[in-house]
Formats: sequence, C-alpha cells, structure tokens
Amino acid sequence: MSKLNSTLIASLLASAAFAASPALADGTDFSGLLGGDYAHLSADHGFGDANVWGVTGSGVVNFGTPGLAAEGDAGYQNFSGNGSSNLWNVDGSLFWRMPEGRIGGVIGYDSASNGGGHTTNYGGFGEWFAGSSFTLGAKGGGFNASFHSDGYYAGGNLTGYVIPDFALSGGIDYTHFNHFTNETDWNLRAEYLLSERVPVSIWGGYTNSNLSNGGPDINAFLVGVNLYFNGNGGTSLVDRQRDGAARWGTSFAPIGITF
Repeated sequence: MSKLNSTLIASLLASAAFAASPALADGTDFSGLLGGDYAHLSADHGFGDANVWGVTGSGVVNFGTPGLAAEGDAGYQNFSGNGSSNLWNVDGSLFWRMPEGRIGGVIGYDSASNGGGHTTNYGGFGEWFAGSSFTLGAKGGGFNASFHSDGYYAGGNLTGYVIPDFALSGGIDYTHFNHFTNETDWNLRAEYLLSERVPVSIWGGYTNSNLSNGGPDINAFLVGVNLYFNGNGGTSLVDRQRDGAARWGTSFAPIGITF
C-alpha cells in the first residue's frame, strides 16, 4: 500500500478524534466513533487460517437543514495467515434522520495489497427504529471491482436492546460477484457499553461466510472495542447508535474481496 494512502487513512482517523473534543465541549450536533478489532478466520478447502487486526473511525455532522447529515468512515485491516495483506477503505454517505429511523446513500472505496485489487461500491440503506427495543435495517447496491468481478449486494439486520446499554444483533449479507461466485454471510454480535459517562463499549461476534462454486466456508470469531463521541445529548448505547454513525448501513466488506 502506498505511503499516500497510508497518510490519507491516518489523517481521516485523526480528524475524527480531533473534531470530537470541541464538538462535545460546545454541544454541537457532531457524532463520532473510533474502534479497534481482532478476528480469527478459519476456512476449509485448504485455504487455512488468518488473523485480522483493524482500526476504524467515523464522523457525522449535520447540515443546516434539520435531519440532513453527512458521514465519513475510514478503516484499515491487516490479514496475516499463509500470506499477508492490507485492506484500506473509505466511504462517504448522505442520509436523512427522522424520529422513526434514517435513510440514505453511500459510496465507498476498498483497496487490498498483494494483488488483491480494488473495489468501488455504491448503494442505499435504511433503518427503522421499531420502538425503544428494536432496530431493523436493510441495504443494497452494486460495486465495480478488479478482475472483472463487478456485482451487487443486499443485506438485512435486526438489533435488539436487552437494556439501553446492551445490544444483540443478527443479520445476513449477500454478495454476487459476476462470473465468479456468490457469498452469503450470517452475522451475530453482542455489544455492551461499559459506562455512559466514559462511553467505551466492548463487543464480540461470529460470522459464517459461504462462497459458492467451490469457494471456502469461512468461520470468523471477532472481538473489539469502541469509543463513542456524541455532541447531541445521547448517553446510552441505543441513543449513541441511533443518533451516531450509520456504520452497518454504510459498510461493505465481503470476505470474497480479501481472502
């Protein structure tokens, strides 16, 4: 990965952290998130195992029009197994926030080292806040990738809040790579906010990924930590997730573009 791309991602992550401090101080409507994660991947058909370390950052700001917001996300992951690969991603989204949920569009870019190529994705997402205890999400779109593996994706997710600071979620993501394979991902995740005064959460999850046409079946166990920044008064995990970054809706990360 080039020094230019490394500097770009580092600058975006640093900017999110820098912007959060004054926003919290003056009470403006800025939301941000910084996170770190680890995953262990195990694949059949002789593809072996891999360890993945990553860092992500997100920032959301309101425009002058009530409800209209813009979000920027950036991340880095290192895959190490039989070989090593670095994955960088950036995306930007524009969405409309309402008491009942939010809806928007996103465009993103991923680049993988060691011949992994690059991918540009584009699509839309929506979330419905079904009362205080459930959030339902849907997303879909298309992508253009290296090696003529263009295609489309779709996904659904359900999050339930057992208590305001503890969330359980499950979902499915489907990705079709033209002339190559189909990928189906089943996801489970739990997240707990340790303190509403010092908004650090810990989370863990499991993902099963199946690639058709002779591709591997991959099991991934994940753990991570998040630090939330909210300048709009939200304190609980449910408030910080609903009023903050729309991370599930804006993400595009099929294992088929990296493994």
